[in-house]
Amino acid sequence: MILYLDSNQGEAGTDALIADAEAGITLNDVNSKMYIVNQQGMNVKTIGLYNSWNSTKDELGELKESVDVNNINVKVSDETSELCTISVKLKFEKRVCTFEFVINTDYTLESGAINPSYTTGEKMGKAGMNTLIGMGTVFVVLIFISFIISLFKYISVYENRKKEQKEDTASVGVDNAIAQIVSNEEENVEDDLELIAVITAAIAASEGTSTDGLVVRSIRKVNNRRK
Repeated sequence: MILYLDSNQGEAGTDALIADAEAGITLNDVNSKMYIVNQQGMNVKTIGLYNSWNSTKDELGELKESVDVNNINVKVSDETSELCTISVKLKFEKRVCTFEFVINTDYTLESGAINPSYTTGEKMGKAGMNTLIGMGTVFVVLIFISFIISLFKYISVYENRKKEQKEDTASVGVDNAIAQIVSNEEENVEDDLELIAVITAAIAASEGTSTDGLVVRSIRKVNNRRK
């Protein structure tokens, strides 16, 4: 990996280079990077193009033909900031490659591209691989979504269980209330019977009447209203 360092970037980059040099260690051994500082005609885009070449040259192999001037095309640009576009096609051991360079009006590199030519089989292979990767990704996402959907039934089971618990609690409360009302009514009936018995005994005593064979019964009002 090649990095471009400009003096305008400050002293940090220069200080690091000086420290590595004084230590007697090559930059490649330190951080697997090479540095170019203030070289004539060099800029960040130039170094980027060179890094692209380093990553592509293994796919091309050795150069089989020398550069033919007739294969170099120069097209003057209509853009005010660009001078021209230079393209050249070269034949390498493994494939043909086209290089394109866009030059600015100050004769520096604006952009560059390295475009190897791939066979139809290679293009189809890459397309097939991309298709498989895309389909695999889709299937993984669908499986994940299906798994999430399958968990919804547990949510409904939990909600139903909570609802049943609330209904059971309410039913128990109603039953307790009814039982308490019935119990209160029975207690009231017994209290009334005792009161009636006491009053009856008192009346009988005052009149000199015997209470033998006296039976006290409760009388409940029955609604016989016709509809």
